[in-house]
Amino acid sequence: MEGILLGIVILLATLIFILGYLVIKEREKRRKLIEQIRRKERDRESKGFDKSKLLTRALSLIREGIVIMDPYGRIVFTNKLARELLDISPEDAGKFFYQAIKNFDVVSMINESFNKTYRVWQEKKIKDRYVQMIFGSDMDEKVLLLIDLTPMKKYENLKKDFIANVSHELKTPVAAMKLSLETIEEECKNNPRAIPFIRKALERVNYMEQLIEDLITLSQLESVDYKLSPVEIKLLPFVRNILKDLSDFIVQKNLKVEIKIPNNAEVRADEKMLHAILKNLIDNAIKYNRDGGKIEIAFKELKNEYEISVCDTGRGIPKSHLPFIFERFYRVERSRSRKLGGTGLGLSIVKLATDRMGGKVEVESEEGKGTCFRIYLPKG
Repeated sequence: MEGILLGIVILLATLIFILGYLVIKEREKRRKLIEQIRRKERDRESKGFDKSKLLTRALSLIREGIVIMDPYGRIVFTNKLARELLDISPEDAGKFFYQAIKNFDVVSMINESFNKTYRVWQEKKIKDRYVQMIFGSDMDEKVLLLIDLTPMKKYENLKKDFIANVSHELKTPVAAMKLSLETIEEECKNNPRAIPFIRKALERVNYMEQLIEDLITLSQLESVDYKLSPVEIKLLPFVRNILKDLSDFIVQKNLKVEIKIPNNAEVRADEKMLHAILKNLIDNAIKYNRDGGKIEIAFKELKNEYEISVCDTGRGIPKSHLPFIFERFYRVERSRSRKLGGTGLGLSIVKLATDRMGGKVEVESEEGKGTCFRIYLPKG
């Protein structure tokens, strides 16, 4: 009996020992697991901190200015250029943008676009710098991006000044060359072998003369010093004078010109600019028209603006070229345009002159049927 009891005691002791051992092992296992989880959390936090710090350094080094705001408009992050341009101090973090940013125009622009997804302002002068501003917004944050265009602007101004100066310098010698060739043509009129060469040279000189005139016109239109001189212009005699200057080319191509302008039609515009616009449009309508074709020049008085249209029955412009026709030196058919004496600057002058007068230009074209340009100028 005593042996049986001893056996039971030993068995129970063994079971208790085994259970104790299992409990200790399980606790150790849990401790290690918890420690492993905590280590992973610490590593994750450490890596997250490093990434955040790295991102902050990267944003501080880029050439664009960046202002990051929370959904309520409080400043979360600014880099060096943004702080310089907008007079934001590092202590302004956490303040609302209208408290931190000292430039009233920028604050107004952000205010206007605060609930919009995306907006771009082409150019704004801030502290003697030309800056393009882009504002983006989503549910989590709002970002203002400031792109410094000053170096590009300086380069463009240097290029414009160079073109303007060279054009003026070339104007006199080209005029002298033309006069000399015309004199030689007169002297050699009885020499049939010389005449074709002289006329070919005159064609090139005339092209150079037109190119110089167009470059001078462009430089004047782009100059900030150019002042508009709007006057009341009687449109019908104004258009007839331009047609008179181009009459030889109209007759040469046997074109029919239809003028749909009332006798009392008047527009208020800068006379020089309006002349450049209409002369270039009518000149193109002549050059790129078919022989025996038609040109229609019309006028409409709308509610807040005037519409002047110049339409032709020429070959038309392919749709793929329409977005680029107002770019400088752009030609739909380069060889044909050069042969007709085009400089590639006429439509650039039209667009720039229209923009300077606060208007807009639209174009419709269909291959094989013709092209129609419409100029819209504001009243008053």
